[in-house]
Amino acid sequence: TPTTQSKIKVKNLSIDIIYEDDYILVVEKPAKLLSVATDKLETNTLHSKCVDYLKQSESKAWAYIVHRLDKETSGIMLLAKTKSGKEYLQEQFSNRSVYRTYHALVEGKLSPESGTIEQYLIEDKHLNINPTSKTNKHGKLAITHWEALSSYDSSTLVRLMIETGRRHQIRMAMKSIGHPIVGDTLHGAEANPVSRICLHATSLEFLHPQSDEPMRFEAKHNFAKF
Repeated sequence: TPTTQSKIKVKNLSIDIIYEDDYILVVEKPAKLLSVATDKLETNTLHSKCVDYLKQSESKAWAYIVHRLDKETSGIMLLAKTKSGKEYLQEQFSNRSVYRTYHALVEGKLSPESGTIEQYLIEDKHLNINPTSKTNKHGKLAITHWEALSSYDSSTLVRLMIETGRRHQIRMAMKSIGHPIVGDTLHGAEANPVSRICLHATSLEFLHPQSDEPMRFEAKHNFAKF
């Protein structure tokens, strides 16, 4: 099914449609939009709007969440149109066979210019994320690879690749090396100059749930458009 619409409207935000076929929907999430409803049952979420969009052409259609982005993070997201497709795609995520890159603007200048951060993270009942030890049975391993691309007076543009998809993973990783993401005052950033966290999911690579063909997508908006 070719995409006939290029955007899904959500109040004053819009979700860009990057690709659509009978099995998957690839979209670009704006910052400040929840991926999926929490216990508070919010109605304005990326998931609910994608479901509404699919139901316009097929009343029984559904969008299945495969992975999430934090509310404050913008960028590329993948949804499945079938339950079996969702399960196959989620399996790829849990097997760490999905290739995901992000770009972030972080505070300060980084030395060395690349590295890998391995942390164990734990989520409390208030959904706060904290580092923990390897021996804590509730802790989950988070692996983040990073590389500095260019530096400015007080910040550095960084490309990141994550092997795991923990909540706030990249934000916690950059905080742990003393370079929080610009705008991420929750995790130690000093300033929030553009009223958002400067973190963007830029590309996604996975196997198509029906054809098993490798698929690669890049966000429409490049990181500079903050």
